[in-house]
Amino acid sequence: MTEPLAPASSATAAATSDEELLLARCRMGDPAALRQFYDRYARLVMGNARRLGLPAQEAEDVAQEVFGQTFDAIDKLQPGAVSAWLFRLTSNRVNDRFRRRRIRETFSRWFGSAEAADESEQPDRVALRRDAERRVGRILARMSHKKRDVFALFELQGLSGEEIAEHLQIPIDTVWTRLHHARLEFSKVGRSLELFEDARAGGLSP
Repeated sequence: MTEPLAPASSATAAATSDEELLLARCRMGDPAALRQFYDRYARLVMGNARRLGLPAQEAEDVAQEVFGQTFDAIDKLQPGAVSAWLFRLTSNRVNDRFRRRRIRETFSRWFGSAEAADESEQPDRVALRRDAERRVGRILARMSHKKRDVFALFELQGLSGEEIAEHLQIPIDTVWTRLHHARLEFSKVGRSLELFEDARAGGLSP
């Protein structure tokens, strides 16, 4: 005789209990539990990243970032809220990558190569670059020096997060936090100064 199916409420309670046990082991730093947690939810995170528009080749990198942030804050994670937590972090990371890409495309569009400008460059292009440099300078001048330092080292000098942390003698999490807020401020102030006007005309919309 076929066994009757368990009520939905019982199945949900069992799943929550299993999740609670796994989280408890993760909070204790159990390597096997951390690996189990990753294996259980990695596909979900990467699938969400893809559905949010991220290219497949970047989805695994985002997953690593999301789980790193999750394990750092594992004490805050509650049973039954794991999927929502992971989606929120994934969304933030995807948005951050899109914002970074738009900023870099804007710099590339206006400033071009880091090499010296060709003497035959059109005067209007030179004028545009100089105007963009002045506008960027106005934005950077409005930032706190802590955010400005991280933004300049990452976006303009191309240093990695780890290199910036070592350079400024600050934790890596502080680097990402300052960079996140600096990007938001750059985009907000840039729009108010019409810094991105030409970028919008070219299909870039910060």
